[in-house]
Amino acid sequence: MTPKHRAIVPAGVGAYAMGSLANGVFSTVPTILLLYFCTEIMRVPAAWAGLAVFIPKAWGVVWDPFVGTWSDRTRSRFGRRRPFMMIGAIGVPIAFAALFWAPVTGATARFAWVAASYFALAGFYSLFAVPYSAVPAEISADPAVRARLVGWRMTASMIGVLVGAAVAPVLVEHFGGGRAGYAAMGGCIAAGCFVAMIPPIAMLADHDAAARPSAAGERRPRLIDQLRLAFADRGFRWLAITFLLQLTAVGAVSATVPYLVVGTWGRAEGEVGAAMGALLVATILSAPVWSWLGRRRGDRAMLMLAAVGYAGAAIALGLAALLHSSWPTAVFCFAVAGIPFAGIQVLPFTIAAHIAHAQSAIRRAEGSAGVEGAFTGVWTSIEKLGLALGPAFAALVLSATGRGAAAIAGFVAVVPPALALLSIGALSIRGRAGSRLEPAI
Repeated sequence: MTPKHRAIVPAGVGAYAMGSLANGVFSTVPTILLLYFCTEIMRVPAAWAGLAVFIPKAWGVVWDPFVGTWSDRTRSRFGRRRPFMMIGAIGVPIAFAALFWAPVTGATARFAWVAASYFALAGFYSLFAVPYSAVPAEISADPAVRARLVGWRMTASMIGVLVGAAVAPVLVEHFGGGRAGYAAMGGCIAAGCFVAMIPPIAMLADHDAAARPSAAGERRPRLIDQLRLAFADRGFRWLAITFLLQLTAVGAVSATVPYLVVGTWGRAEGEVGAAMGALLVATILSAPVWSWLGRRRGDRAMLMLAAVGYAGAAIALGLAALLHSSWPTAVFCFAVAGIPFAGIQVLPFTIAAHIAHAQSAIRRAEGSAGVEGAFTGVWTSIEKLGLALGPAFAALVLSATGRGAAAIAGFVAVVPPALALLSIGALSIRGRAGSRLEPAI
């Protein structure tokens, strides 16, 4: 049976979207600043720093689907999603503050502290983000409602990304830079995001469905069964490959921004916020447009357009760095990149919610439990893997070139565009396979 919920009022949509503010901040600050923090502030060798950034994120490939299936099966008086979100809301701010504190000396000890703190942050983040992200797929049978909820969630996420990318560097500079500046920034960001994680937990009091009671003798599906179920759907499989390639490109560009701003253009660390702010203001303004275009012209076609646009923007940014263009030109390039970046963020999540809802409807019609959490767990693990691979590639370049400005600029001009264009190939293969990505409306 499909879960029944009270109607979603505008205040409920807003309360739910607040969680994405925190998600956006917690996922963005490490993606942009952690590699730079490790190599330039903590003086950890670039190769070690790459491992510290990659391994905790890569762990999500296993942990996120497990959390998704675990929450799918959970029965409690608090519902099946909220217990996980409550634990995550407590653990994430603590781990985030610890990540940028690092009260140890020596490269090995600093590497261990950062890796352990980031591992804890990734684990607690999954406990909140995976159940939270499963809600749109199960909260309504109307695809328009799901698309609207995802659209508002992603808009809030972009605001969170803006705060993480633009405000965090300014806070670092405001508090004096160096280790003390990063520690103060971590504490401020953690406190603010804790507040933002509370409204969606409260909102789900009226919308968090308990798991369907198991029938006598029914075998609960194992994690590997849920993974097979998700990837057995051809639409989801090719969408996952597309999203992985695109997020790897995004992660690669994001991790190099501080090096470009400080090293190539000779700006202060706080100017990283100006560059990312320009990008993300454009992202926030264009996100609703991409959502509208997806409904009017088809999500898959618009996602291909967004990927082409992002490839072109990355090439322009890399060339601007290689040619030592003026700082206003650089900021303009960042702003232009924000427009296709919005499409890469909004459209895949909308398509994934449609697929998860369709598969869960089939399962419920057969008398089984829905699998929104399993699909969402796999999806968020792909997101984490992509955002981990991008900085890892950047760390390899830093390690091999000694953080040379020309090498970093060349990397931005070549690798992210190639990944974005490869994602179009994956999406095209999916289209030729014959099964649609858009829902039947």
